[in-house]
Amino acid sequence: MNDTSRTLLQTILVTDSSLTVSERSAAQLLFEGKSESRATVAVGVDERLLVTQKRAAEMLGVSRVTIWRMTKECVLHPVEILPGSWRYRLRELVELSQTGIDGGAGAGPQSERSAA
Repeated sequence: MNDTSRTLLQTILVTDSSLTVSERSAAQLLFEGKSESRATVAVGVDERLLVTQKRAAEMLGVSRVTIWRMTKECVLHPVEILPGSWRYRLRELVELSQTGIDGGAGAGPQSERSAA
């Protein structure tokens, strides 16, 4: 890729507000010549889209108390699947692990809590 093309594509990455953080990260890794990208998560048929609090803690390398605290601070946005039973979005956990708390804090929708 020539310098002009690289500059144009990097400008688009910076200015296009429709791109997600993971899409920007994946493109940046490609620019750096890294074809294996952690930013792109291929979710297969057997992979879960929602994970338990315990699994979320394992994925982020923190305790379950920290996951609970991150939920209270609106860093994580769990889904209530049954009354009192919460799950965390796999995609949100992966993005948070790549961007860190400062990059992802408060960036998502509020948790989908039922009124019942």
